Amino acid sequence: MLERPLESVKLNLPETQEVDVVAVAKAKAEAAYAQLREPVLVDDTGLTVHEWGKLPGAFIAWFLDNVGNEGIIKMLSGWDGRDASVTTAIGFCDGTTTKVFEGTVKGTISEAVRGGNGFGYDPIFIPIGSNKTFAEMTDDEKDKVSMRRLALEQVKSWLVENA
Repeated sequence: MLERPLESVKLNLPETQEVDVVAVAKAKAEAAYAQLREPVLVDDTGLTVHEWGKLPGAFIAWFLDNVGNEGIIKMLSGWDGRDASVTTAIGFCDGTTTKVFEGTVKGTISEAVRGGNGFGYDPIFIPIGSNKTFAEMTDDEKDKVSMRRLALEQVKSWLVENA
């Protein structure tokens, strides 16, 4: 999609304790650049349940590890709304410039775990305009509404303009 060669590198980066995925992606990009000393792209993704303010946000992995999708659904049972959004933030750093590109998809949290595809919160997130959770969608269906695709399109445009 980016039409540039990329190399995936596993790094041991400090975990930024921040609910905001943009702040996490920025910190990760700067830390990755500090280790590699070459331009980097990193990402972070979070789920926001609107009734809960900004939570779980970037802490979604912790929520899933501790209560699972079923626990998130159960915790929502006492709340009025099920509106949610998922955001992928892609951080870029080249030692001079640090930028973060965001892709957000709005939707709702399902009332039950549904579907066997995907990972993480995919079985409970239903994007607006669909009656399927991400986990019930084919890869092609999910790619059409992907928050990661939206963020990567911004990265691509920025790289073309600033190359």
